[in-house]
Amino acid sequence: MGVAVTRPPRLLAVDVDGTLLHDGRIDPADRDALARAAVEGVTVCLCTGRSWREVRPIWESLDLPAPHAPVVCVGGALVAEPDTGRTLYSRPFDRPAAAELAGYMHRAGYPVMALVDAWREGFDYFLIGRCDGNPVYGRFFDGRELGIRPSEGLDPADGPRTLRVSVLDEEAPADRLLARLRRDFAGRIEATKLTALAHVGQGYRIAPAAMAAIGDDHNDIPMLAGVGLSAAPADAPEEVRRAAHLTVAPRGQGGVAEFVGKLLSPAR
Repeated sequence: MGVAVTRPPRLLAVDVDGTLLHDGRIDPADRDALARAAVEGVTVCLCTGRSWREVRPIWESLDLPAPHAPVVCVGGALVAEPDTGRTLYSRPFDRPAAAELAGYMHRAGYPVMALVDAWREGFDYFLIGRCDGNPVYGRFFDGRELGIRPSEGLDPADGPRTLRVSVLDEEAPADRLLARLRRDFAGRIEATKLTALAHVGQGYRIAPAAMAAIGDDHNDIPMLAGVGLSAAPADAPEEVRRAAHLTVAPRGQGGVAEFVGKLLSPAR
């Protein structure tokens, strides 16, 4: 899908994993392009599936000029103020759905990580089941200052509200499990990156139609389809590319910089 860019957006939403961060690194051209966009008056807003504590080092590495935009975290379930870590907005699971989802995953044989709002609760994850000796979980938790609370399961009626329920696995069966869960629980998950961006935009008096966004995965689709101008990498899944207005360079090859260049040099 092609579209002429006639004026720069007022806000640029940037997905992190796969789009900005590829193979553990940020392309210097992408980093420089985001700094240029911020200097030229575009509000740069990171939008990620990670929690704030998990994305904070990446946000800091960008060294964007102040004032800093809020960061959309946990796929839109939370918006954080990056200078303080304060939660500005959250849209968690309803408790029965979170408990059901966690139980389903645990019965499938996985240790389950249930993310909560660390700024409000004082810890990051409920951990249902044991992950001792599991190298995948070990790599995830290694070096991260995360508060973990062991649990036998989520309470469907009480306790901290859950922002994300997830498992870790390097094998294909986990992909099939999560695909099935996304299908079965899609109607019960209200948070998206687009809903969070609409909340962020209220503070700036910017409607989604005046925003631009770039992303590479299925959880980016509502955002890509709902803003005024969007882009996806050429190697993103077909459904993601169909949701975007533009296609840019493949992941890890300067696609963010390419998109920013189009935004800051609109057609005359």
